[in-house]
Amino acid sequence: MSPILKKHVPLAALFLCACTLWNCGNHSTDSTTASATVEGNTANVSLRLDYSTPPLLDSLVLDCYGTDTLHYVHSADNPNFSLELFPSDSWNFKAKIYANGALMQMGELETKLSAGTAVNLSIQMHPVVGFVFVEIPLGLKNDAGITSGSMKLKSATDQYEIPMEQTVDGAVFKSDMLKLGCEYEMEILLFNQEGKTVYSVSDKFTLTEDSPVPELTLNSLRSQVALAIKAAEERRVEITIPLKAGYRRPQVDDLLITEFYAGASKSDTTQYEFIEIYNGSTDTLILDDCAIGATSSGSIRYLPLTISEIAPRQVLVLGDASKDITPPLYVNTESWNDITNTKGNIVLKCDGETLDSLYYATEPDSLHANVVPSAGSKSNTSTQLNLAQWENRRDSTAWSLGKPTPGELN
Repeated sequence: MSPILKKHVPLAALFLCACTLWNCGNHSTDSTTASATVEGNTANVSLRLDYSTPPLLDSLVLDCYGTDTLHYVHSADNPNFSLELFPSDSWNFKAKIYANGALMQMGELETKLSAGTAVNLSIQMHPVVGFVFVEIPLGLKNDAGITSGSMKLKSATDQYEIPMEQTVDGAVFKSDMLKLGCEYEMEILLFNQEGKTVYSVSDKFTLTEDSPVPELTLNSLRSQVALAIKAAEERRVEITIPLKAGYRRPQVDDLLITEFYAGASKSDTTQYEFIEIYNGSTDTLILDDCAIGATSSGSIRYLPLTISEIAPRQVLVLGDASKDITPPLYVNTESWNDITNTKGNIVLKCDGETLDSLYYATEPDSLHANVVPSAGSKSNTSTQLNLAQWENRRDSTAWSLGKPTPGELN
């Protein structure tokens, strides 16, 4: 491990993934058949794929061979297949999981199906190859000035060099498919605009189905790093190397208003108003003297936040405490003023300084030629910032209307 690495934070934002982790999840591995008798000439089959979700998951594929040949493709978020099949002494089910653009896991199950039965089946998936996916938080402003980087992987027979891909508030490294049963040496280098190395880390890991899985976690380049080795589900060994922690008061462009919902239906007890803010920095920010203000009856009243800090890349939802349906996690102000539906201002202040603000309306007016769009009285519709356009957030094109998603960036 490089001596540059220094201190641990609880939220992991740099994630090293090997396929071998995928069948170590909490899903049941029991593939026994549970059946019940129902009327009909076919068998009703409920089949689930058992796997731990890998990053960059593409699709789930199921091929069925029996009295007929059937092919099903599901999206990444649906591991369940509901089938109506004709009886046979031998139905063979072959499942495949594609991730990172390639076949990653396979599983197979054979069973007998009788007419008039309802059957629940489970297929345990097993990795056939692995890959490495590393995510590094840089913050929206990229204070570290990192513009490029490389990840080198080396085994006894192969070596790879993967360039860095920049994202809105970070960077990622994504390898091609890697062989199982191999030990790899990994080195990550991050460079500034002049090509100078400003950060480095090195480690070793082995990609085998049954061996320990290394997991490197990093929340901030200036905060803390922990190396965690998962020897089994019951055991976890952590090595922490201290570094200078990033813990400070927020500055302009550290905290952003990323979503607000003003048109909650008064007759629908599942809806509640909220304002969402996002810590786009790589530091933990102190919120002791922060307040949110919104227009109500032509004036702005500032409500102090009741939470003392916000971690890097964390989303904080400020919800309406007057409604019992509001999740307790989202009640983060001392009280609440109804946000006017049609037009108004929302302002976030810390230590008396305005860190972010917006003016929203259903249409431009004589004083505001460019406004953040408002859903008005349209129920179940919030205004959401496209984070990729955060620097252009004063423009209406950086915002869109959609179903409320408190706590989730869009």
